[in-house]
Formats: sequence, C-alpha cells, structure tokens
Amino acid sequence: MNRGIYAAASAMNAAQQRVDAISANLANAGAVGFKRKNVVTHSFENTLNKHMEPQIESKDSTDYSQGVLRSTGSEYDLGLEGRGFFAIDTESGEAYTRNGAFHVDLNGVLLTRDGAPVSWVGGRGTLNALGNPPTVDSEGTVRQDGNDIGRLKIVDFNDLAGLEIDRAGNLRADPTLRPQAAVGIVRQGFLENANVNAIDEMVGLIAAQRSFESSARTLSTIEQVMRRLTNSR
Repeated sequence: MNRGIYAAASAMNAAQQRVDAISANLANAGAVGFKRKNVVTHSFENTLNKHMEPQIESKDSTDYSQGVLRSTGSEYDLGLEGRGFFAIDTESGEAYTRNGAFHVDLNGVLLTRDGAPVSWVGGRGTLNALGNPPTVDSEGTVRQDGNDIGRLKIVDFNDLAGLEIDRAGNLRADPTLRPQAAVGIVRQGFLENANVNAIDEMVGLIAAQRSFESSARTLSTIEQVMRRLTNSR
C-alpha cells in the first residue's frame, strides 16, 4: 500500500513541476530571446523505512534551440543566429542575454531595455546619439560615420547547463564556467522570438493536468482503502 502512496505522490509532484514550467513558457511566449523550460522525469527505486519504494524525480532544464528571427528594421535591434549570448554589465556583475532589443542614451552608451550597459571587447564603445545610424556586422563590430566604434562582446559556453536565470531574466554563469568566443552571427535589424510553440505547450499542459488528476485519484482511492482497513467494526 505504501508503494502506491509514494508512487502517486511522486507522480503528482512531477506533474505539478511540468505545469509550472509550461505556464512559464506560455507567459513568456512573446518575450524576445526567451528560451523554453523543460522538465525531465525519470523513475527509480529508493530505500524508505528499510523497504525499496518507487520514486519519481524531475529536473528542470532549458531548451536553447534557435528562435525565429523577425525583422524590425531598427538599427539598434540585434538578433543572434546560432550559438552565443550578448554580454551585459549589471550592478551584480556580468550577465548574458539573447534579447538584443537595445537602445542608446544621450551619452552614447548602448543599453538593454532594462538600462544595463552592453559589454564590448576591450574598452566600452561610445556612439553618437545624434549621428548617422550605426552599422553592425555579423561579428558584432560596430561602425558609425565611417569610424570603428568597437566590437560587442558575444560569448558562448561549453556547458549551457551551468547557466541560471536571475530575477531580471538574464543568464548568470556558474563560476566554474569560462566564456569563449561564440560562433553565432549577429543580424542587425532583427530580434529573436521565443522558441515557444503555444499549441505544443497547451497540449503538454493538458497532458500534465490529466496526469496530476489521475495520480490524485489514485492517492484518494488508496486513502479510502486504508481507512476501511483501519476502522474498527
């Protein structure tokens, strides 16, 4: 009987984690550069109270596959095609993003929508906010009015599992990870859509909800049987 309780409770927990991940995907389906969340589930036997009991474990992961690039026509919108992340300078250190919806302030500093400066290779480049529109080539080199302003810092990592999302939606790298040159190319005048398919997510949400409900019914049935067995006549 206990085996059934453990199995049903574990299955409910796994289904709830899937629901949470899918809900986050749907909520961010329109967010630039967002990468969908996955939940990987596997079953195993664990020793509880000197008995082997079935357990189900779920682990969150991130799908870093390419999102569709859409044209915006803005010279400060930059999309990445292939692997890589824009490095940005935040108050708590360097972070990374696929959201290339940038703008320039009156001081010529290239900023994210949240106001974090975009990182450059070497010294920070300064744009002329009142000058002609800059051009950005496939390697991230920025030019304006015939002058080389600098090259944007675009990095990649061998182990993407070592990246975590902070409260601002940016990525933070585990201290053991070392950034390396990215192989992806920059597309000026484009932004990357979230790699979320709303229809697929809705289908997954229905399946996860049904799994949760089925496990809950199983747990309820076991509870009723145990009450009958323990009730005195």
